[in-house]
Parts: sequence; structure tokens; C-alpha cells
Amino acid sequence: MAEKRGTYAKSNKRRQALSEATLKLVQAKGHRSVTVAEVAELAGTSEPTVFYHFPTKESLLISALKQFDDENIRGAGAEAGAIGDMGRRAELGVRRQHIPLLYAEMAGAAVDREHPANAYFQERLARSLKVISTDIRRLQADGAVPRDIDAEVAARILLAAWEGLQFQWQHGPEFDIRLHLECHIRAVLGPDALIEQTAPGFE
Repeated sequence: MAEKRGTYAKSNKRRQALSEATLKLVQAKGHRSVTVAEVAELAGTSEPTVFYHFPTKESLLISALKQFDDENIRGAGAEAGAIGDMGRRAELGVRRQHIPLLYAEMAGAAVDREHPANAYFQERLARSLKVISTDIRRLQADGAVPRDIDAEVAARILLAAWEGLQFQWQHGPEFDIRLHLECHIRAVLGPDALIEQTAPGFE
């Protein structure tokens, strides 16, 4: 039993190293230029080992997106300030050179529920909705957002606005995405939703 646990832990560590290597390469040169050979070299392993853990390049790229989220999306217990930080994060997000393009391409393909990235996008959406709706309820408890607003519905509307604005920005021409998103937040949650000072941490 102890040997099996050790093998499992070693396998997870290897998968983590491959995900981190893939993310670094995507951020440096874009996902279309990344090769499995480069991932193997950066992770200090062989191509057969990469394919053992990730059978396709597509699965590697999905793991890179998950790694990016783990490093940038607020986790449970850290939801406070997510609403106030959305505009800043949206502004930073569109300025990244490669991650938004990978996300957009994968998101389009994953509309097909048989696509391997579909589960990732469903999990990401659920995670983001929980973070935002939790912060909305906090703002409601503080009196900054009306209590009759449905937090789950509002969270979904705000996420849709964020992704829609990002999509428009990517196609051009560029515009002040932070201004537009924060205007949308005030329209949905009320004029006091963005008054408080907030800390960074939501992507």
C-alpha cells in the first residue's frame, strides 16, 4: 500500500512539473509554437514520459490553463474583494500576450460537450461563480449591494460581461475594458458596489 501511495505521489509530481513547464512555454511563445519535445526538455524528462501522462498536446494545453488558474484565481476563503478587483484583473488579462488566445481557442472548441476541455470550462465556471457570488453576498451583508439582488444570477451576468468584453477587446479596436466592466458592475449591483478598497487576487 505504501509503495502504491509513493508511486501515485511521484506521478502527480511529474504531472505538475509538466503542467508548469507547458504554462511557461505558452506564456513565453504562444501555444501554437510549443512542442512536446520542448515541454519534455524543460521538465527534465522524455517525450514518451510526457505522452504517458498527457496523451495529446491538447491535454497538455488544458493542464497549462488549469495551472494558470491555480496560480491566479482566488480559492475558497479568499473571496472578499473579488468584485472590486474584477476591472483591474480584466485590464491585466487582455494585456497578456498568449494566455487569452489559448483560452479563447479552447473555449470555442469546448462548446462541443465531447471535447476534452469541456469539463475544464465547466469546473472553471463553477469555481468563478462561487467566488463572485460569495463576494456579492458579503457586500450585501455590508449594505453595499441591495439584498434583493440574486447573488448567483448577478455573478453569472458579470462573468458573461467580462468574457464578452474580453472577446470584443481581442478582436479590436482596443478600449478601456476596466471602465466598461466597472460600469457594468455598478449597473448590476448598484453604485456602491465598488466603493471599498480591495486587494489583488482574482483572475
